[in-house]
Amino acid sequence: MSSGLNHALSNLRHFFPPEINPSYLKAALGTVLETVEIALAATFLAILFGLLISLYIGARLPGARLLYAALASLRAVPDLTLAIFCVVLLGLGKAAGTAALALFYTAALGKIFSDLFASADPAPVEALHSTGATRVMVALFGLLPLRLKDMLSYGAYEFESVIRAATIVGAVGAGGLGTELIGSINQFDYPRVTTLVLMLVALVAIVDQISLYVRRYPKLLLIFMVCGAAALWTCLPEEGYIRHAAETYQRMLQPKMPESLLRVPGLVLETLEIAFGGTLLAMVFALPLSAAAARNLTPWFIHFPARRVLEFLRAIPEVVWGLILIGMAGLGPRIGILALGLHSTGSLGRLYSESLENVPEQAVASMTSTGASRIAIIAFAHLPLAFGPMSVHSLFRLEWNMRAAAVVGLISAGGIGQALFDAQQLFHYQEMSFYLIVTWGLVMTTDLINTQVRRRWGVAKVQSL
Repeated sequence: MSSGLNHALSNLRHFFPPEINPSYLKAALGTVLETVEIALAATFLAILFGLLISLYIGARLPGARLLYAALASLRAVPDLTLAIFCVVLLGLGKAAGTAALALFYTAALGKIFSDLFASADPAPVEALHSTGATRVMVALFGLLPLRLKDMLSYGAYEFESVIRAATIVGAVGAGGLGTELIGSINQFDYPRVTTLVLMLVALVAIVDQISLYVRRYPKLLLIFMVCGAAALWTCLPEEGYIRHAAETYQRMLQPKMPESLLRVPGLVLETLEIAFGGTLLAMVFALPLSAAAARNLTPWFIHFPARRVLEFLRAIPEVVWGLILIGMAGLGPRIGILALGLHSTGSLGRLYSESLENVPEQAVASMTSTGASRIAIIAFAHLPLAFGPMSVHSLFRLEWNMRAAAVVGLISAGGIGQALFDAQQLFHYQEMSFYLIVTWGLVMTTDLINTQVRRRWGVAKVQSL
């Protein structure tokens, strides 16, 4: 352990000091702005279509169950793989990155918005329905107002997620900061990696402040959507490669089992170990950090540094966390667990804290008037009232980490992800399709289990779908 720690500290020294050459900083800033354009355009499309789809599902219109299943199926495909599909069709650059992230996050937002609608207090919805309102009117004037705060929180959080995801899809040439970051990693230019990571942290801090204002003044969302539409115009594809894409996709549609088929069960177990271990680690550390970061629970000198810690943890993508930690944990599943755990702590901590901030003030005020201590108020008022959204976020994160376990295969963290990425790099599309199907099956199975858990706990009444 001591030698591993010394090796880790020795590796960390290579990352400092960061690159501060003015010409490089100017070029890096250009890639940051390109990443913001991709993120704005993709988030604009994802919010627009995700909201429309979730309202359709929430209104229980014909085909809602099938549409919900389609969202879950699309979310089961790793964003890195979607980026490869889009690069094949649209070529290298911003258009491919925007298309891949828009597809993925439309499914993500559509599904989480649907789950939030399903977990809404049924009493106001039933009261509105009893007046003779149509299903569409109930969704617009019943479900939407009840979950608007949580939806705004999650929409802003997903904008951060899109920025980080751009660093992953950049690995296959989908544009933005990711392409520069992966290139610096491959060249072992660690000072530049540090500079780019610090830029990511700064971006996340800026987005966190923007999301705070959006939640306080929802009309600001209109400005965000206008900026997203403008960014989308700059990310439109200049040309497509339909014939080449059709030939490539045709090969992908013929999955082929690997020669060493006996390895597959072991790879599946490693993937489960990475996903469950990383999620459990994150839940343990996110709960106390979220209570410290909630603005309505702690004074500024506590929640300000706590929020900065959460921003730092989630600003660094899982892959970069893994690269930093390789010297301490070595290659294999352990590095994947730590990478997912650190990143997910920042993500869950942010969502938990905002769930605590969004609880009804009247119920908390009633308990406060009894003279209860602050700890008692948090334990018996805030936490029970926030339990529904926090449970949805936790279960959703488990699904996310099941898929993210495929992404950390990029750093040889083991599991199906490493086999999938190796097949992608060698252009073994048929074998890649097989591993993609296995990954899809794991994520879909997790999603089905989560749905059953939510039904039993009463967290999300999905029987309406």
